[in-house]
Amino acid sequence: MRADELVEKVTSDAPSPRYTVDDIVTAGRKVQRRRRAGWTVASAAFAVTGVVAAISIGLPDATVGPSAGEQAAAGTSLVTASPLTPAAGWEFPDDPFQYVFQRFDAGKLHVKDPIVVSSAYQIAPLHMDGLVTNDRAVDPDEVVEPHDGAGPKGAVGPKGASKPGDDARQLYAYLTVYRPGAFDAEKFTGNRVTVDGHQAIEQDGPTYGANLHRALAWEYTDNAWAVAESFAEPSDVAAADLRALVAGLRPSVPAPARVPFTVGYLPAGYHAAELGQHAYAGLNGIAAAGDGNYGGAIFAAPALPTTGLTEPYGGPEGEDPPGSFQIFVSPNANSNQALKDGEKPPAEPKCGNGFCNAWSPDGRTTIQVASGGRLSDAEMTRILKGIKLADVTDERTWPTAATALRAG
Repeated sequence: MRADELVEKVTSDAPSPRYTVDDIVTAGRKVQRRRRAGWTVASAAFAVTGVVAAISIGLPDATVGPSAGEQAAAGTSLVTASPLTPAAGWEFPDDPFQYVFQRFDAGKLHVKDPIVVSSAYQIAPLHMDGLVTNDRAVDPDEVVEPHDGAGPKGAVGPKGASKPGDDARQLYAYLTVYRPGAFDAEKFTGNRVTVDGHQAIEQDGPTYGANLHRALAWEYTDNAWAVAESFAEPSDVAAADLRALVAGLRPSVPAPARVPFTVGYLPAGYHAAELGQHAYAGLNGIAAAGDGNYGGAIFAAPALPTTGLTEPYGGPEGEDPPGSFQIFVSPNANSNQALKDGEKPPAEPKCGNGFCNAWSPDGRTTIQVASGGRLSDAEMTRILKGIKLADVTDERTWPTAATALRAG
């Protein structure tokens, strides 16, 4: 399924079915998050460079910093988070919303910095030489051409032969690093092996169209497991490629996750379960990286489990976790209901079909609360009105998740 077909599905009048992994892979960089029809922010992605100074939604006298585009035009660069510092051993703070590893390379595979973190795990995008991912195009010199019968499958085209595009071979892959005790290895089926001195489990299947789901789980430290998962043509990602990740995963000094907003009100019983930094929360944020969204969070009642897991909340198809609602913060241009140039934001949030939208006073940023009908419009509006939005272009002002996601 192409990206334009996905957009048509999420903006139709009937409730749209969830993505399959094949949809996500095929859509590539333009993948859109599964949403119901009507009012919705269609993109589910993150920006690797954006961030926030406090602005209350709906306050006419609030100020907004320059956009990323304006800063680029002025020749100033956005400030991103400092690189994490390597650590001698694994540390797991009581506050789970902290990053405990950082990017690394392992042969043809490249793990990026984690951008999604929950009460039980954190997730990083996974790239591979020669393959297009949702947040990364490849250099024309290294693109892996689709097999057309003219040469060996998986062959790299000659220099300048073509440019990566919709037909270039694609990869959807990620690394999930679970906190101690969160992952249940007994429930994870596959071939049990030893890799670089670590007990591990290799898993192949199922297939999604031409793409094979291939996974490797390993115990990276006592009672703590990591799982690398890829969805690609079978010849593109081999079991040996995933095995190379085992030696590459190393601890870093824990660093707090940050989000571009602070909540002021939460319904009774709801607690933060997962967030995305420069991404929406969950695998929707990983699957649609690169669209320039700012952040998001999932709240659930009761709290989501922190043990017995074999996959991230919602699974690879981005289902809503039980009893949850979500907050999404993105550029106005990424919304299917984007304000037109010169159009003023409405005085009150606009609601429909299980979600409500509001805008920053300048109309550049969209904030959405979505609950799939689990909360009333009045409750979602109250959540929206309690949100304080930071300067999405300056990460130095973003609050830490530990404080931002707890209602005052």
